[in-house]
Amino acid sequence: MPKSILRRGLEGFHPYVPGEQPPDGAGWVKLNTNESPLPPSPRVIEAIKHAADDSLRLYPSPTAQPAREAVARRFGLEPSRVTVGNGGDELIELCFRAFAGAGDTVAFPTPTYPLFEPLCRIHEAEPSRHPTEDFAELPPSLGPDPSPLKFIVNPNSPTGALFDAHHVRAAVAASSGVVAIDEAYVDFAPRSALDLLETHGNVVLLRTFSKSYGLAGMRIGFALGSPDLIEALDAVKDSYNVDRLAIAAAVAAIEDEAHHRRLVEEVVRNRGELARALEELGFEVVDSATNFVFARPPRPAAEVVTALRERKILVRHYDREPIVGWIRVTVGTREQHAALLDALKEVLA
Repeated sequence: MPKSILRRGLEGFHPYVPGEQPPDGAGWVKLNTNESPLPPSPRVIEAIKHAADDSLRLYPSPTAQPAREAVARRFGLEPSRVTVGNGGDELIELCFRAFAGAGDTVAFPTPTYPLFEPLCRIHEAEPSRHPTEDFAELPPSLGPDPSPLKFIVNPNSPTGALFDAHHVRAAVAASSGVVAIDEAYVDFAPRSALDLLETHGNVVLLRTFSKSYGLAGMRIGFALGSPDLIEALDAVKDSYNVDRLAIAAAVAAIEDEAHHRRLVEEVVRNRGELARALEELGFEVVDSATNFVFARPPRPAAEVVTALRERKILVRHYDREPIVGWIRVTVGTREQHAALLDALKEVLA
């Protein structure tokens, strides 16, 4: 795009780049975007089929009310404490709209989800970065930071580490502004920050149906918080931001808790097996609380990723410090893991 077209604040802008998405059915072993290795609940498919009728000529509920109410029931909350968005990414963007203006700072630990940096540029906010001493340690400087908006991705991405609950609580207690805790991966972890909603009115939890419900293709997420924070997010959201099919899918997914648990248990089991296998191949592996494994190969990461891609196997490599030597591998099926490990043995040999 010619420089003259972009507004001045976006000169030199580098957008967030999602993981590579090859064509469906092209024979790739796709372990780069943290999608579910298992399909969604059969109830979801039936709900989508039922909703795909002539009512699609009508707009959906502008508040996605059926999904809000289903999520509220699942967590024992009033619907006024829930909002729904077009994936977790829209909810993050709504936090920028509602809580951080031009010239404000937005704080977050690093390394973390790389979407925050471009959103700061788009909203003309200044990033306030707090580097971690260790992947699993939340920087103590984050809490006293005076930014009106802070993000804590917990479990963190791309490292997979789970920050200590006491440190998260301390950061929230020391914050004068809003703390958005992104829990996209929390269902694969041993604990969440749900209890903070009852003790701290400045916390909003962001979650998604993309990972542990197998609905990445539907793009639906939800936020939990105080009625005031949820009202603020609703005030800045787009009209009809969640479509009829996604609403139906969300209701069916969150009501089938048995399928949800089976999916999570399968991922956690496969995660342990994959981590051990990578360690046996000489990888340094971070203890993961997510649906992926973050690991440093015994050879340069870029070389390994390129060699795997030549064999139609995709993993994620972030070519930036301090994680330039690491790769992120989505937890897949055992068959996908076997293909990956066979290729790695060949590549590393």
